[in-house]
Amino acid sequence: MGQKNAELYNYIIGNKEKLTEEWLASRKKTDGSMYSSNASSQVEEQLKKQNNAFIEAVTSVFTSDGDEFLGELDSWVETIATARARQSVPLHEVIAQIRVFRRIYWGYVRKFFNEDFAADSNDALEWAEILNNSFDYIIERFAIRHYEADQRILQSQQQMIYELSSPVIPIKKGVGILPLVGDIDTHRAKIILETALEQSVKQQLDTLYIDLSAVAIIDTMVAQQIFQVMASLKIIGVQSVLSGIRPEIAQTAITLGIDFKDIKVHANLMRALETQA
Repeated sequence: MGQKNAELYNYIIGNKEKLTEEWLASRKKTDGSMYSSNASSQVEEQLKKQNNAFIEAVTSVFTSDGDEFLGELDSWVETIATARARQSVPLHEVIAQIRVFRRIYWGYVRKFFNEDFAADSNDALEWAEILNNSFDYIIERFAIRHYEADQRILQSQQQMIYELSSPVIPIKKGVGILPLVGDIDTHRAKIILETALEQSVKQQLDTLYIDLSAVAIIDTMVAQQIFQVMASLKIIGVQSVLSGIRPEIAQTAITLGIDFKDIKVHANLMRALETQA
């Protein structure tokens, strides 16, 4: 069986370009998809190289040991799954194309079987088992890697959104404003703390106005963290001033036992700035 496997390997690799061309020719015109038949020549060249690499990886099952073969497959899957996630290609589109290529690949295995009179039904059954397991493994691993890459991108984007939604805006030398907008959960409160401290030091602030006018709801945990921000700012020599506190937020703070005696509080940001001026 070893010799026949090597011959099948050589046959598939020798027809690698044909397999890829048949797959590319099978594409349909689909607006907005990188797998569309009217995709740019640059995208088509990229697909061609990636598919040739895929053929080499999956066909190595006939000549490599198990660990080496899985290593080659995992390497290809990791690279392409990450690329497709960054290109915002839906997972179902990729899996659909793998299924299309699977049929084309099988067609060439069938051609080899028909041309190799030394191969018998046992050989065909063994090749069927090997390849079906290989393609199933690829689809499963691709789904996992694509999901992981998606999650990394989403987390990165969420981090950026949080940072952009908690900007420290300098209004004059030594004075800045931190306007908070929207719902604040525990994670965002942590980002606010980090951003306020980092930007206050970077901008060499003496005073930071924290405006809560556009914050509708703050739970007990988040309220505690906002006052922790103020305590942390005080430690690094930045005086913080609160403005726009809603009655329910004030009530939460009182429930927590927060003492407003040493905290400057104003009804709104305009009043706070007028007082500072």
